[in-house]
Amino acid sequence: MPLYEYRCGDCKSRFELLVSHERADQVACAQCGSENVRRLLSVFATQRVGAAAGAGLEDFSAGVGGSCSCGGGSCGCH
Repeated sequence: MPLYEYRCGDCKSRFELLVSHERADQVACAQCGSENVRRLLSVFATQRVGAAAGAGLEDFSAGVGGSCSCGGGSCGCH
């Protein structure tokens, strides 16, 4: 089951809940019981295929050469 993050419109509390996808929009606030809750966009990270175990996000950007792919290089990027 996925872990969803919610925010209550009544008491303004934020909470996470393990709930099936089918019931993801049918939950009540864990704090006050209100059904006026909104599912939030959760941030997550993944590890790319072939990356070393335990590699952090900083390791993934280490190979970036500072170019922003502007084509001619005259856009003022690093």
